[in-house]
Amino acid sequence: MLKAIGKFIDTLPLKHLLSLEESQADTVIIEVDRYYNHHDLMNFVFVMRGVTESGTETQTELAASGFADEDTIRLTWNISSLFTTEPGTLFLDLLAYQYEDPETDASQNPPDYILRYQLPPVQIRDIPKGTSEATDQDNYTAFWIQVKTALSNLQTAVAAQSAQIQELQNRISILVMTKAEYDELDPPDPNTLYVLTDA
Repeated sequence: MLKAIGKFIDTLPLKHLLSLEESQADTVIIEVDRYYNHHDLMNFVFVMRGVTESGTETQTELAASGFADEDTIRLTWNISSLFTTEPGTLFLDLLAYQYEDPETDASQNPPDYILRYQLPPVQIRDIPKGTSEATDQDNYTAFWIQVKTALSNLQTAVAAQSAQIQELQNRISILVMTKAEYDELDPPDPNTLYVLTDA
């Protein structure tokens, strides 16, 4: 859990937590004061922004929970792959905002109140690179998922074919007999395959 002291949130527990391409692996709880400068932040929307070294930006709205008799709010941040798309430094910005009029068109008007928390950047660990030239894929994880999916599809196809063979075996019986024995059948069973021998 991360705890805000005023508008500062120490991210040391996250500094080396995240790795490249991780998705929904970690859920971080952030505890902030419910009241700041006479504002009840339970009525605010909380958004976590992430900016990579290359300038790629993403953001997600955080779920807030609290109770009327408490002075704190707990924010839940489910860290998606949008925050782990590239290795290196990830700069974080947690903001809370509110419109006085809930009917305000957010696409046309800035919020009436904006509060920003200060968070030190964290590191996204790179995935170790192997020396094998078995694949030209730059993204080993994506390649591994493709292979696993292909194997699963193959297993499904083999299972379906085995079921069809078993169904045929259940419907057709095979009998080996002489031509004379076959001629004595009256009539031959249409669901039986007869193999005739000279003996």
